[in-house]
Amino acid sequence: MKKKNNNPYIVTRTQDCQIRLIDTSDALEKNKYYDSISMTEAFNIAKAANIDLVCFENATRDKLAFCKVMDFGKWKYDTAKKKKKQQKESKKVTKEIRFSPVISDHDIEHKVKQANKFLNEGDDVLLTMRLKGRQRIYAKEAQSKLVEVANMCEDISIINTKFDSGNYFYVRIVRKVGKKD
Repeated sequence: MKKKNNNPYIVTRTQDCQIRLIDTSDALEKNKYYDSISMTEAFNIAKAANIDLVCFENATRDKLAFCKVMDFGKWKYDTAKKKKKQQKESKKVTKEIRFSPVISDHDIEHKVKQANKFLNEGDDVLLTMRLKGRQRIYAKEAQSKLVEVANMCEDISIINTKFDSGNYFYVRIVRKVGKKD
């Protein structure tokens, strides 16, 4: 069985058949609905309004074709814009911010500001601190520094802490549910 192609298209040639039509050409009047109208008449209505006759659903044995008099380019642009916005909203990204145990206070402030920006955009933030060589001796101090940095972001987030044995420490910051800007 062949799959139906229900992609909308602009009608360029008229046929001698009946269709269901929604006329959106008149800005003053609300959409006019025609339950059964000839395709030639619909094409003339679209031509008079200087916009397109768009077919959304082809005719079957049970029902008539469904068409609309509208600006197809504008409709296509708006649907693509909505789809892109939905895709952007549905994606949740984890941003990573790296620290060193010997980071200065000004750099910490800058990175906290960046983490707050990411959280306000709806992304999760992963704070990472890597200890190299002899820095591993001061693991407790590095761990407390990372928690302190995470607490600076706490007003808009929940902190899930994971301290890895060895070289890495991680703190994941997640935006609070229900927090509005």
